[in-house]
Amino acid sequence: MWTPPTPPASPAPTAKQSPSAPAWGQAPTPAWGQTPAPAWGQPSAPAWGQAPNQLPPGYLPPPKPGVVPLRPLGLGELFDGAFQAVRRNPGATLGLSVLVQLVVGVVVSVAGLPLFSVLYSPEFLDPEAPVDSVFTDELGGSVLAFVLVSLVAGLLSGCLMVLVQGLVTVPVLRAALNRKTGFGQTFTLSRPSPARLVGLGLLAAAVGLVVLALAVGLAVGAAIVADGAGAALAILAMVAVGVPLAVWIGVKFVFAAHALVAEGLGVFAALGRSWQLTGGRWWRSFGILLLAGVVVSVATSLITTPLGFAAGMLGAFIDPADPESLARYLAGLGVVSTLLGAVAGGLGAGYLYAVTALLYTDLRIRREGFDLVLLREFEAGTDHGIPGRQAPGAGPQGAR
Repeated sequence: MWTPPTPPASPAPTAKQSPSAPAWGQAPTPAWGQTPAPAWGQPSAPAWGQAPNQLPPGYLPPPKPGVVPLRPLGLGELFDGAFQAVRRNPGATLGLSVLVQLVVGVVVSVAGLPLFSVLYSPEFLDPEAPVDSVFTDELGGSVLAFVLVSLVAGLLSGCLMVLVQGLVTVPVLRAALNRKTGFGQTFTLSRPSPARLVGLGLLAAAVGLVVLALAVGLAVGAAIVADGAGAALAILAMVAVGVPLAVWIGVKFVFAAHALVAEGLGVFAALGRSWQLTGGRWWRSFGILLLAGVVVSVATSLITTPLGFAAGMLGAFIDPADPESLARYLAGLGVVSTLLGAVAGGLGAGYLYAVTALLYTDLRIRREGFDLVLLREFEAGTDHGIPGRQAPGAGPQGAR
């Protein structure tokens, strides 16, 4: 008798298998999105957005043979590196700056002696003296002579400070490779750049005079054409437009003196070089220069204020009833204040130029890989005078 085939038995349902336990010493497989747990004896991996507990194997920090590491520089490294460069080479960084400012201060003080002798004369200090006897032709001539001499001294100071700014590049760049530089050695290594720096300073002074004359002419023209309120609005509009434009152009060309010395360029080539380096990095350069200027201003005030206060205290020993002694004291106080301001200004300018020299170096590092040029020269142990001046450029490496 035929019997139907027995259907195959369906497999019994099996329980859901659980993941196998990890072997001893191994971490379990993490769920998606979770940080894996470390194996026993190994450091934990950092969470997303957190810094690792230690540097990866084989990592070597950028070398720092001198005052700054050979890589793109941060704000603190710029300020500290400039201070270290000044401390290691005080004569080459501060000496010339103080000397220039002191010479200009002496010239201004000598030119101001006739004016001081009139302003602090017993006749001028006497409140009962008639006005006609005070404002004489002698006073007018002294004021005019003092203004003219001060203007010429200011232009001379501007030209010479461009020279100082360029020459400070030499000890700062050499300090980046841990090389010291003397005062006379700076002039020897920078030849023939000093003459070109004077030309750059004269060009800057000429442009400044033209701009000043143009601004004064426009202001006088506005005062003649318009009434009082209209002239004031016109002058305010010129200031609102002219000051930001002058600041923008000044930052674009502020590294020309450094480029002229460091790369052996001519005057106009150095101006174009500074314009190129600040392309795309104007705001960063402006912020660092502004902060450095504020720091220098505060530091110089901390130097001059106590000294000026001490000089002013000497007036307590002057008899007010003796006009001649009071006049001599006031005239001497004016001269001393001028000289103290010159010395403090020279110290501050030397440090400020060291900051701008390092900022120029940082711009070249970020734009051209200049740190590789410096590193190769340091490893080779060669000393061409100004670092990177004789060595071939690294070529564009992209923005960093």
